[in-house]
Amino acid sequence: MDCVNKFSEEVCQELKYYVYRLVDPINGQTFYIGKGKNNRVFAHVNCALKNFDGENYISEEDDEDSLKLKRIREIKSAGLDVIHIIQKFGLTEDQAHLIESVLIDAYCIDNLTNKVKGFGSDECPINAITLEKNHSIKEFDDTDNNPKYIIIKIKDYWLNQRGSLYETVRSAWKLKLERAQEYPYVLAVVNGIVKEVYAVNEWHYAYGRDGRIEFTGDVADENIRKIFVDKRIPKRFRKKGSALPTMYSN
Repeated sequence: MDCVNKFSEEVCQELKYYVYRLVDPINGQTFYIGKGKNNRVFAHVNCALKNFDGENYISEEDDEDSLKLKRIREIKSAGLDVIHIIQKFGLTEDQAHLIESVLIDAYCIDNLTNKVKGFGSDECPINAITLEKNHSIKEFDDTDNNPKYIIIKIKDYWLNQRGSLYETVRSAWKLKLERAQEYPYVLAVVNGIVKEVYAVNEWHYAYGRDGRIEFTGDVADENIRKIFVDKRIPKRFRKKGSALPTMYSN
């Protein structure tokens, strides 16, 4: 099973402040919510396992904060790893503070091992392992020699519902038909990674979708795919304010 207990320097720079959840893999329950930067998300597990060799937990230390460490040790004793979910990143400290508070209330303080409630009581939650892998992947070369393309970002749950990458990415989008027709390729992007490139046969209005459009197409030729597939979209498409699901290459 993949496990990561430290982010690379490159990932830390992109994360800035973030809000995270610790999830118990035994029952899928979120048992702690926090905020921080760099490798803060992993500090709890590293602390809980310091000099830990499987001995029984000392009940006299069982205050609210140590319940979190006890939970971590129970997970490790079962031969499993805590799941680290980065709920939101690229934040200022104040933004992280507010989001942490909202999440603590949303997940219910009584079910968490947080000692106190939070203050004030895109690119969507992502597993720390996936985040580290995705941000370590090389970007595709962003040059004028590339063919014109439209980036379409799709969410995992959309993909799970439709079951097909092509059917998920092709319909239906708030784009101007006349402009979209100028772009011969669509990049299907999931969590910042290009999963496939489609050569567009036709853009047209989607039936019953209030002016939204969709395309029909085929997987692009291999010489086009090798430019983009399994590579990260360039930084200019990931910067703050670029949360729209569709973006033009120029």
